Amino acid sequence: MKIDNIIKWLSEKADRYYPDRQLYFRTNGDVKFITISQKVQIGSSLFLLGFTIWFLVASYNYVYITEIIDEKNGEVKISSQNYLELEAQYNQLKNDIQKSATALEQRQQYIQQVLEEDGSLTKPTTQTPAFDNSSGNDEDFDDDADQQTRNIIRDKDLDKIFVGLKRIEMQQNTTVKMMMNKVDKKLAFMENVLDSAGISPDKILELSGDQPSAKAQGGPFIGLEEGINEASIDSSAFDELYIKRENLNNLEAAISYLPIAVPPEKYYISGKFGMRRDPITKKWANHKGIDMAGWHKTPIRSGGPGVVVRAGRFGTFGLYVEIDHGNGFRSKYGHLSQVKVKKGEKVTENQLIGLMGSTGRSVSTHLHYEIWFNGKPLDPLKVLKAAKDVQKIRQQSYDS
Repeated sequence: MKIDNIIKWLSEKADRYYPDRQLYFRTNGDVKFITISQKVQIGSSLFLLGFTIWFLVASYNYVYITEIIDEKNGEVKISSQNYLELEAQYNQLKNDIQKSATALEQRQQYIQQVLEEDGSLTKPTTQTPAFDNSSGNDEDFDDDADQQTRNIIRDKDLDKIFVGLKRIEMQQNTTVKMMMNKVDKKLAFMENVLDSAGISPDKILELSGDQPSAKAQGGPFIGLEEGINEASIDSSAFDELYIKRENLNNLEAAISYLPIAVPPEKYYISGKFGMRRDPITKKWANHKGIDMAGWHKTPIRSGGPGVVVRAGRFGTFGLYVEIDHGNGFRSKYGHLSQVKVKKGEKVTENQLIGLMGSTGRSVSTHLHYEIWFNGKPLDPLKVLKAAKDVQKIRQQSYDS
């Protein structure tokens, strides 16, 4: 019954809203018409309704899918940007590691150079790891899963290289500390020798800047790689070692100018350095050298290599020789009976320069011997007492 009622109701509504209709056409007084039946009207309405529904659904789907595609495209773009940033960071990190490896290699070369100069030649015990680019080949990975795999492999490779570089750095720092201890001992020994001779190590280093080094050096400048990440490699120990070795080399070079040879072979000290009673006036006076008494015409030899800057008679010194040894050192020889060198002549250590006598202001045969450094007199006895240690330094046979 309900179905029949529904059908009846629909039939009534169709008769009401879709009665048969005629469309009239008038042309030149002729009238024609077309009848549009109820079925045609209902069919057209249903077709129009279906088309409208289809259009609305299609439009909605188009807008919705477009939004989804735009959202996905945005995610892809962000992912691409993130990947490019990660790739740039990776390349920068790889570049820093390569530069750090180069720096470590250069430091190893410096260590080897120091070992060779110190006469303790050993082969390098460390080798910088090579950076392998194979894990970063884009051709081997095409999708996101493979990209993640590549990133994991890269991280592992970088970790291995980083650990290797750190291990090398620690080994180098340990070696540098051992070298530093050795240099410190040498510096302490040398400074003690200079102090005992009354010579300021700081002053001798200051003057050594104008003198040629005993270890001549040169060659083209090849600097360390620029852009090395200073935070990744601590070079303070190397800098300190370099400075101390420079000071050591400068001290060794400067001390080579010190006149340590004894001028007369046989003598006794008849007058010491410093304040004393003058042998003639009996008044207190400052004696700037020592008196070395001996036989008349005892050979007097140069205390060290140098250039004669004065030779001949010179005031109260009588016959006199003065030698410039360089680096602020000079030696003076007075009261000679004969002078065997000329002004401007180059002399070697222990070269005969005169004979002992008593010329000038002198009461008996002796050599008045002075050693000067930087315009100030030194006690020659202190210098001569330090001669053995100075000789060790010259022969590189001192370690403590």
